Amino acid sequence: MSSNKDKVYWQILNAALELDCKKGHLKWTLTELSKKAKVTRSLIYYYFGRSKATILTEAVKLIGSEFIGLSKERMELWRTGRLKESMLRTREFVDRMPYLCNFIMDHRTSQSEIGLTVGRMEKRFIKKLADFNTHLDKDEINALFAIYWGMCFAPNVRPRAMIKCINLVNSFIKGKDFSD
Repeated sequence: MSSNKDKVYWQILNAALELDCKKGHLKWTLTELSKKAKVTRSLIYYYFGRSKATILTEAVKLIGSEFIGLSKERMELWRTGRLKESMLRTREFVDRMPYLCNFIMDHRTSQSEIGLTVGRMEKRFIKKLADFNTHLDKDEINALFAIYWGMCFAPNVRPRAMIKCINLVNSFIKGKDFSD
């Protein structure tokens, strides 16, 4: 993607997430999106077509590939033990999309297609954690999920602090007793 396209693409996605969070699911217009994103409707049509649902579907795809890290590239980072790099990329993604957390939390239990997709992705992330941590039980995987999820959504967490948190979690997983 060229840098100009990249900028416009993110402006539109961010504005769509903001409108969806503030006005309600799909209760906004493409004209409002155009104004919020400071782009023409023609650019919205060019990148996403004329459907509001298509724009949000694209955002959900990015949640899977970039936030949850389900893309081939991100899975390879996990397979090769480069979890820190993957988590820092997730954090950069969250920083680029300020309404992402609200959007996910608004939709994760919804019975809409978006909500069901977000729920499936959340389950895939938990499965990913279990697959890469086969020595942990279900409650420990759930605890790990909470830590990683929180690490990505907590505001103003600097990259060094994220790395320290990942190191703490890794050393805890490898060397501690998880019994109650």
